[in-house]
Amino acid sequence: MTSYDPRATLDAISANAVPVVLVGGLSIVAMFVFFVEAARMGARDRVYPMALWMTALWWPHDGSYLLHLGDWWGRYDHWFMQLFWFAIVVTFLAETTFFVQTVRFGRDELSPGLTAPAHAARMLGALACGVISWTLLKGALDDPLYLLSFMATLLWGGPSGSALLGRRPDGRGQSVLEWIGFTVMAVLYSVASIGFFGGGFFHSWAYLALCVAACAWAVVHLRQVWLSGAPLTSRHPHRRNLLASEK
Repeated sequence: MTSYDPRATLDAISANAVPVVLVGGLSIVAMFVFFVEAARMGARDRVYPMALWMTALWWPHDGSYLLHLGDWWGRYDHWFMQLFWFAIVVTFLAETTFFVQTVRFGRDELSPGLTAPAHAARMLGALACGVISWTLLKGALDDPLYLLSFMATLLWGGPSGSALLGRRPDGRGQSVLEWIGFTVMAVLYSVASIGFFGGGFFHSWAYLALCVAACAWAVVHLRQVWLSGAPLTSRHPHRRNLLASEK
């Protein structure tokens, strides 16, 4: 299966600038809600708020996008990629926060019996493996604008949350608002890419299946978080504790 043509895709985005800005802008707002709320929940509950393998994938993905700023202001020189660069600054800072929280709060869960320095070394090793894996994957992908890989990272966001919920059934480290943000982000990015990126690859069965799977798992996990009794937001008490006290 062939990938998209970057110039044709950017031309299609320019031709659909108004809906791309509206839909994509709302998706970015939802993305900020997800990342900031996750970091707040980690600090509040003193746990790592994202599965380690997810942080180890997202951190090099977003970091490499930032390092390619010469492409966004030089090779392609397109406003969409430039605006997205500024949005990724926020997500990269949040992912760095997730990693720091993993080192600070994750020793009992991830490195039981090890000293704090040994745990930190293990986490740095995991992050290094993520960097190497992403570098190899990026080299194999025909995805110069990161438009496919961004949707692919959304596919694994839901499983990351489900993995944490399996480890912490009470929903610690997650909130309902966080996963509302993630679900809205996944749905709106799917709408924007399918509707306004020029068709072709973005109308292929594989890409459509990727979008459907990412959005479906996001909705399923949002329901699981709600049923777990997790707080509505990082500013609210845990709902399971409230229900227990009422009994």
